[in-house]
Amino acid sequence: MKYLKFVAVLAAVVLTLSISGIVYATDDAGTVKDEIAADKETIKDERAEIKEHAESAKSEEKELKNEIKEAKQSGDEAKVKELKSEFKTTHQENVAQRNQDRQQLRETKKELRQDVKAARKAGRAGGK
Repeated sequence: MKYLKFVAVLAAVVLTLSISGIVYATDDAGTVKDEIAADKETIKDERAEIKEHAESAKSEEKELKNEIKEAKQSGDEAKVKELKSEFKTTHQENVAQRNQDRQQLRETKKELRQDVKAARKAGRAGGK
């Protein structure tokens, strides 16, 4: 009789722990899913921002090229030299901005991959 009571109590404890473990795993998976969704949204926003930066850089450089062309046509060599220098500086800044944007996007994608990996791992652990 004592043995049956012990087994019943042990079964109740195991059942309680397993249920709490399932709830914990579900909460953890929900949190990971939220992180994945947030990472995807961040990537989407970063891509839009990169596109804006690229468009503005392109139009800015195009405008400077047109100014250089006009200065050449008018024969103002000092202005051409000044504008070429400005163009070179602007172009270098734009390239640096592009590289920075790409690096930031790579880091966000890496974070997303880590979250997906954690979700898969949690799914496997919760399924066992």
